[in-house]
Amino acid sequence: MDLHELLNYWDREKLARKAALATIVKVSGHAYRKIGASMLLFEDGERVGGISPGCLEADLQERVTGVLEHGRALYVEYDMRNPDDFAWGEAIGCGGSVHVLVEPLTEKLDLVLTEVKAMLDLGQVCLLSREWDAEGCVSYKVESAVMHGLQAAAGRTSLQFYCEPRPRLVVFGAGTDAQPLVELSRQAGFRVVVADWREALCCSGSFPEGCETAVGSPNDLIERLQISEVDYVVIMSHQLERDRQCLEALWSLSPRYVGLLGSKTRSAQVLNGRTPPVWLRCPVGLPIRAEGPFEIAVSIVAELIAVKRNAVNSGRGVNAHGNQSDGSVYGSWTKPAYGSPQAFHTARQ
Repeated sequence: MDLHELLNYWDREKLARKAALATIVKVSGHAYRKIGASMLLFEDGERVGGISPGCLEADLQERVTGVLEHGRALYVEYDMRNPDDFAWGEAIGCGGSVHVLVEPLTEKLDLVLTEVKAMLDLGQVCLLSREWDAEGCVSYKVESAVMHGLQAAAGRTSLQFYCEPRPRLVVFGAGTDAQPLVELSRQAGFRVVVADWREALCCSGSFPEGCETAVGSPNDLIERLQISEVDYVVIMSHQLERDRQCLEALWSLSPRYVGLLGSKTRSAQVLNGRTPPVWLRCPVGLPIRAEGPFEIAVSIVAELIAVKRNAVNSGRGVNAHGNQSDGSVYGSWTKPAYGSPQAFHTARQ
């Protein structure tokens, strides 16, 4: 569960039940989740989200009652660098140290989370700053995002979280094979828009609740949706001329990612002799020999995640002419700054 799902869940719950918010604020060495990962721990024992494979949650849950009773945040360090440490009844062996801030979800924090959610829902990037002292008193600040460094004062520690809206994926084509792609993409953290000129397909009720739909011609849709260089697009209408119109309209916009469904031969027909740009994946998806709508959706979503995480460069893939690009799914991976093991980085959520 990512930050957006956590905020949506909390927005539904509000202050109906007492809960604490646990957030990773420092990592040394290897850890399952990075700085900024959060989860909700309710007084009644329910947990939403996770910050580990499950080895820390039970211990954190034991601390929730005290945090809620005192109304103050708790700073907890889990040092798992010793492979022989049996502190939780078995050797963890993660090889890292994880520091967690456990905060009571007070009205003050609720207002902060509500403000962050409102900004993200509007597509705005924001910076959530926390500052706390040894007594567990926490102050908050939300502002339009400009990347800041760590600021610390005597006796207090601060951490800033760079909160980004979900990346948008526009799926051109509302056929039945788009359904698993839409579902998996949403689970992978994308905001999905299904676009098609066939209104009956868009309004069939086949797509998950909350999925946006848009009806119109490719040119009309691309202009209306204001697709830009930060968007992800998959073209899968199964209509050769419609796919060609869509790609032509996208050509000058240079989106972050465009995937074209179909064989190399069909992709070459859509391109009609033009050299594919670096942002175009054709055929779409990672080469896992996928068969059927679900496996194809898995290969596409895996490629979307690779691009989103900068785990693959913009030239990866075999283009319509069968030429292998210089990119490598495994060889060009670079760890983002917010995932580094150093302490107190400005983190992305």
